[in-house]
Amino acid sequence: AVPANAEKVDGHGKFLIPGLWDMHVHLGNATEAALPMFVASGITGVRDMGSPSFATLRRWSVEALSGERIGPRIVAPGPILTEGPPYFWEMVVRNAAEGRRAVDMLAEEGVDFIKVTQSLDRETYFAIADEARKLNLPLAGHIPVNDNGMGYKVTGVEASNAGQKCLEHSLGIPLPIDDKDPTLIPTLLKNGTWVDPTLTAYWARANVHELAAKQDDPRLPHIAPALKQFWTAQVADYPKNNEVQLQVFKWRLAQIAELHQAGVPLLAGTDLGMAYVFPGDVTKELEFFVQAGMSPLEALRTATINPAKYLDKEKELGSIEEMKIADLVLLDANPLTDIRNVRQVHAVVLNGRFFDRER
Repeated sequence: AVPANAEKVDGHGKFLIPGLWDMHVHLGNATEAALPMFVASGITGVRDMGSPSFATLRRWSVEALSGERIGPRIVAPGPILTEGPPYFWEMVVRNAAEGRRAVDMLAEEGVDFIKVTQSLDRETYFAIADEARKLNLPLAGHIPVNDNGMGYKVTGVEASNAGQKCLEHSLGIPLPIDDKDPTLIPTLLKNGTWVDPTLTAYWARANVHELAAKQDDPRLPHIAPALKQFWTAQVADYPKNNEVQLQVFKWRLAQIAELHQAGVPLLAGTDLGMAYVFPGDVTKELEFFVQAGMSPLEALRTATINPAKYLDKEKELGSIEEMKIADLVLLDANPLTDIRNVRQVHAVVLNGRFFDRER
């Protein structure tokens, strides 16, 4: 029975989908200014991939779910584990013992998973993976690259076998210029390893100077000053010639069809925090998936039921069913006929709270 005080919404002529997830963001970089922008874009959940303070993100998530602020539910690892010169959102571990201690400390803090970056050596990486497995903490992130930046110290096969649950940015999936391991995809399938391609970040990197010159984007006034400053610093370091970046984006885009057809599970993520990736750009990520050959429905799953499965929350989230949490998006047009219609948000229900477009 519908409760007497329930708010009733006329959905005739509209299209209802589950709330979207952006599975790769950096909220410590984007700041809390990004949180309402997610909701306005139909994003009701995000997976943070490294920020300075797990406690801050946990507080933001609790406040959003309790109605104290407007923002998505958040899962997060705290700071990223690295061996190289750290960003402000990273923690330095210099050897295997320090890696294990860092995992133990983060576990005590209650993080949702462990994130690693590419600067680790083999011994430290495998020690972190082993400790995370012992503590039943999922492992995600980059995989260690060689010191010259070419090839990997730990292969995608080794990372998958070590228990890494997700390969971010498709790292570990060889580009056409690299040697291809025929056992890679069978290994990913055997271990249930996920891939989060973050095509939006590759695209933004390839077009960053053009994006920086375009100052009439209506979203810019809502971007935190600190994030704008970070973008400006990044753009200054990027070469003007973008041929290499364009080619890498094309290669990564072409890999989607192979991964999808093989049955490797995919997640939609953007790498918010990097230059000119905006809160809400997960809609762009879905468009790239369709461009790569996925159907609109298959693309939608990468931002709805797939994140729920990945997070072991399939019984609570990811689809529209009785007894599931009300994270919903009401659209003005059908996303199954054109994935771009995901942008036509009429209203959002976040953890049972209703927001119309004006609000």
